[in-house]
Amino acid sequence: MKTNSHKSGYVALIGRPNAGKSTLLNSILGSKLVAVTPHPQTTRNRIFGIYDREDVQIVFQDTPGLLDPKDAMHEFMVREAERALADADAAVWLIDAIKGVTPRENIIADNMLTKLKIPLLVAINKIDKIKKNQLIEQMDTIRKIPFDPIPPVHPVSALFGEGVERLLQNICSFLPQGPKFFPPDQLSDRAQRFFVAELIREKAFLLLRQELPYSLAVQIETMKERDDGVTAIQAVLYVERDSQKGILVGKKGAMIKQIGTEARKDVEKMLEGKVFLELWVKVSPKWRKNRERLKEFGYAEP
Repeated sequence: MKTNSHKSGYVALIGRPNAGKSTLLNSILGSKLVAVTPHPQTTRNRIFGIYDREDVQIVFQDTPGLLDPKDAMHEFMVREAERALADADAAVWLIDAIKGVTPRENIIADNMLTKLKIPLLVAINKIDKIKKNQLIEQMDTIRKIPFDPIPPVHPVSALFGEGVERLLQNICSFLPQGPKFFPPDQLSDRAQRFFVAELIREKAFLLLRQELPYSLAVQIETMKERDDGVTAIQAVLYVERDSQKGILVGKKGAMIKQIGTEARKDVEKMLEGKVFLELWVKVSPKWRKNRERLKEFGYAEP
């Protein structure tokens, strides 16, 4: 492979919470790299997902949803999205087709996207949930935003893969020529511990639904392979109040046991081997407002 015939670059995936950024990344990579739940704000860190083929390597940056920060945790999440844009060669703005172009989208466009000096693409996601005339209206609304130049607009269904390949081809057309940044078989810049913690957090959100607020953090205490080939993992789930701990543990420990069982299945798929997973629940009051605790839990800029 000749470097001068190879394209590479960093691409930021941005948008409001629950627009489908993580689902799109998983669809492009063909692998469940990022936690996905029906809850907004599931993604908290900027996560690199590496798409590689012979002629191109794209380092996608999945980012937390753009929101109005209410605490130190939210401030960190917004900065992660801003850092992704600052480092990017191109950006994809995801819009939830169900909600459409709301006043919040217009604020994001005015304050951030119309000022970008890099190529921008727009993806209207979840088109499987709306009618064709609604899609046409949304595309027309986007084209009226004062972008210069007007970005290409792609209707997609990240969940079902519709329109994703065409979007990917268009992204590639905007990237500069350059070498590979990562080995061809590497899927992310993150260590396995990070993704184990994300899978545990995902299962807690999915099983508890609206009962558990966004005050859950997961920390991997130990992770090592035993002599029998089983990977032994010990993790702590932190919440902010005793009442939340009770919800997470469940009656006679039933809920935390179910979370562990569901998480273990996905971790075994990821690690391609047997896993022994132990979970504990602890209370760390107001950790989302405590910058030192945020750093301990991995929510801090490098």
